[in-house]
Amino acid sequence: MSGSTLTDQFQEMVRQEVGSRRATGLKGAFREVARLYNLTERRVRAAWHGELRSVRAEEWENVRTRRREALHLRQEQIRQELASLEEEYAISRDDQA
Repeated sequence: MSGSTLTDQFQEMVRQEVGSRRATGLKGAFREVARLYNLTERRVRAAWHGELRSVRAEEWENVRTRRREALHLRQEQIRQELASLEEEYAISRDDQA
């Protein structure tokens, strides 16, 4: 994989994570993502703006691993919310019967 491909993928992973946290504001999202990925806020901001020239393979792998973990966590939270809604719907349907 070429360096520019790694850099592009790295920036896209950072952008997606920042985008998913923008409800806290862009500055807050940069802070959260920096903490999540163990990067500086400046590095996250540069990735957000597509300004990175290179990314170390170790840095890319760390972000990829943590991104997968964050997505799995969100997936589990959504699964739990759906189960709760289904349970609530079943209870309200039973009450109507």
